[in-house]
Amino acid sequence: MSQPSKSELAILKILWAETPLSAREIQEKVGPKMDWSFSTTRTTLSRMCDKALLKQSSKHGVRVFSPCESKARTLSGVMREFFATVLEIDGPLPTAAFHDSKVLTEDEWLELDDLLNGGDNDD
Repeated sequence: MSQPSKSELAILKILWAETPLSAREIQEKVGPKMDWSFSTTRTTLSRMCDKALLKQSSKHGVRVFSPCESKARTLSGVMREFFATVLEIDGPLPTAAFHDSKVLTEDEWLELDDLLNGGDNDD
């Protein structure tokens, strides 16, 4: 799985909360925060589909987007890369620090901990 950039993570956070969404709906949510034009949002969505971060489908004749992977699986890849390349941690990863995150539900945190430390390391 390709690692998402900061701007791609902003889109993924929106789609993890509410999916599927059209490009226009995503623009309404992310455009003002990121100071993006609609064409920038569409370009980013296209790039994310090429990187297999998003998948496209059609809903009532409108192209909509959904994440390819769960929030926990995507974040485990981001965290694993950060811990390995920046902090040079090879062993168990300190997921307890993220237990009180407002971004993760209890179930998502448990999935993330399992992905990082449980043995499913096929990132």
